[in-house]
Amino acid sequence: MCNNHKYLCLLIISLFAWSCKVSDKTTIPRNLEGIYNPASTSVHPETEVYNTSDTSSLIIEKIYSKELLFNQANKENKLLANVLIKFSLYDLNDKQRLVDSLTTTYKLSKNPDKSFYTFKIPVNTLKGNDYILEIITLDQNRNSSQFSFFRISRSNELNNQDFIVFNKNDDEFLTNHNIKSNLQFGIKHYKKAFDSLNVFYFRNTDTVPEPPHIRDTITENFLNPDTIWVCILDSILYENFNNEGVYYFSPNKKPVNGFALYNFGSGFPAIRTPDELFKPLKYLGNNLEVADEDSTGKMTKLAVDNFWLEKANNVNKSRELLKEYYTRVMFANLYFSSIKEGWQTDRGMIYIIFGLPDYLYKSGEEEKWIYNPASIGPGISFSFLYYKNPFSLNHYVLQRGKIKFSGWDWDQAIKMWNKGEIFYYQN
Repeated sequence: MCNNHKYLCLLIISLFAWSCKVSDKTTIPRNLEGIYNPASTSVHPETEVYNTSDTSSLIIEKIYSKELLFNQANKENKLLANVLIKFSLYDLNDKQRLVDSLTTTYKLSKNPDKSFYTFKIPVNTLKGNDYILEIITLDQNRNSSQFSFFRISRSNELNNQDFIVFNKNDDEFLTNHNIKSNLQFGIKHYKKAFDSLNVFYFRNTDTVPEPPHIRDTITENFLNPDTIWVCILDSILYENFNNEGVYYFSPNKKPVNGFALYNFGSGFPAIRTPDELFKPLKYLGNNLEVADEDSTGKMTKLAVDNFWLEKANNVNKSRELLKEYYTRVMFANLYFSSIKEGWQTDRGMIYIIFGLPDYLYKSGEEEKWIYNPASIGPGISFSFLYYKNPFSLNHYVLQRGKIKFSGWDWDQAIKMWNKGEIFYYQN
C-alpha cells in the first residue's frame, strides 16, 4: 500500500514523528482541526472558568437549547436531551501531567421557556500552579461533540480567574468577559473583599498584524491607559463602560494582578456596520479602494458592496465572496479574541486569509497549524506561541522566524482574494 501511496505514507510518518518528538510538551497529540470549525459539531457551548478557593476552580458551561436534540427515545417517553461533559486537567508546572478528570452525564427535560442550560462542574486546582483544561461536550442523542481548551491561571497573587463576573439581573456567572452597553454586571473575588478597584481603560485600535513573512511586527502596548478611574463595586456606573475597548480592573495603581473586561461592540462577534466591515479589508491591502463615505465621514454599505463587486464582476459571486470573508472574520472573533478583537490577532489573520487548517496540533504553550489538503509534501505550517500577559489567557503570537513560509505564498493568497476568488490552500 505504501508503494502506491508513497507521499501519503511519508507525510503520515513525518506527522507521527513530529507528534512523538513533542510528546513531552503536547497534551493531546492528535489532529484537532475541528476545534475552530463550527460546522464540525452541532453543539457550541460557552465556557468560563473561575477560581473558587485556594484549591479549586469551577467550570461554568452554557449550552443553548436550540443546539440540543430532544427526543422520546427513552424509558420515560419524554422529550429529553442527553449531555455528557468530560474534562481532563493537565499541570503545566509538572510536564503537563494529568492531575484530575471527570465524566458527568445530564438528562435534560425539554422546556420551551428555557433558552439555555448552565452546568457548574468543580475541578481541583492549587494556587501557585497553571493548568490546561480540556473539555469534551457531547450531545449523546446526536452523537455530536465539541472539544475546547482553556488555561487556568493560578500562579500570580491575583489572577484573571480569581474575580468572578456575574449578571446582576439573574446572578448567572458570565461565560465570557465581553460586556455590552446594556449589561449590568457584578464583580466579586472568591476570597478577598474589595470595596473598589481601579479601572484602566484602553481604547480599541485598528492595528493589524504584518503579513507572516515580515519579521518586524507591532508590539502591543498596554502600559499607558487612555483613562483611569476608581470603580465602586456596589454602585458601578455602567455608562462608564459604553466605549469600545479593554477595561482592566486591579487593586493596584498599575494594570497588573487583576482581570479584564472587553467591549468590542453591540454586535460582537458578528460585524454589521460599514465601518466594521471595512476594517478587516486591511489584510487585502486595498484600503484606498474603499473611498466612498457619507456626509459624516463614515463608510457606507454601498462602498463596501462595490468593493467586493469590483473584485468578482458578478453580483452573485460577490455575495459569495463577501459572505465567506466575513464569516471567517466572525469566527476569528469568536475563537481568537484576547486583548483585541480576534480578527486583529495573528491567528485571526491566518484564519481569515487561509481558512481552516487541515491539521492542528495543540500543546500547553503552542498551536501548530498545517495546510496540506492533498497530504503531499510539507504544505504550509504556522506555529503560534502562547503569550503571557495580564489581560488575556487566549493570546498567541505567530512564530515568524521558526516557520518555513515565503512571502510568495501570502502574496498568492491575497492575489486570489483580489481577483474575486475565495482562497483555499492547494498543493
